[in-house]
Amino acid sequence: MACAKQAKKSKKTLIAIPSWMEWKVLFPHIPYKATVQNPHPLSANADASCVGIGLVDFASGLSRLIYTQKYNRIILAGVAGALPESGLSSGDIVRVDEECAGDIGYWNEDAFRPYFKRPHIDKATPSKLAPESIAKLPGVRGISVNTMTASKQALEFRARFFKAKVEAMEGATAFVIANAFGIQIFEVRTISNFTGDLDESKWNLKQSLKTLQRQILNPILEGK
Repeated sequence: MACAKQAKKSKKTLIAIPSWMEWKVLFPHIPYKATVQNPHPLSANADASCVGIGLVDFASGLSRLIYTQKYNRIILAGVAGALPESGLSSGDIVRVDEECAGDIGYWNEDAFRPYFKRPHIDKATPSKLAPESIAKLPGVRGISVNTMTASKQALEFRARFFKAKVEAMEGATAFVIANAFGIQIFEVRTISNFTGDLDESKWNLKQSLKTLQRQILNPILEGK
């Protein structure tokens, strides 16, 4: 009986938001600071945390959350850039099923080259186990990078070499850590910009995130 009770208590979802910019759109009245130390309860079965921007900070924040809290499911939600030839438009929402670390390599004569001959792919939990609002989204492959670039050569190469459609900065870390601990992991991204556009003032940040919240996150919090 005790084991059954413990298993039931551990069924909790973490909504992992990478940046304070995304957090302020999604949860404007909730302070984002210290939500790694004290995740904010959104419902009886779900917390939210502003985990950190980029592969390293996100890894640190997510590791702490997993160590100090009891989650059986993580949903990484945020914005992404659409890579060349992705066919995606601003405001589109996708489920990222596979992730690759996209900038492990070197620059030579103004051209990017990967360190490995073939992409290393990390996978999310199968979509059949996802909440309904996530399961019905189109699935894509993404790349996670530490540094955005305006280099047309690098962006076209990454899209072709990795066969990826979206670029962000945290997914590969989330997949590796969650899978290592046996925790379900799903990633949802809304397209706020096209890769190569580094002027954040022109990104469709607010509207795309509000759509993601309304169509994806709110149904999950409502138990759908």
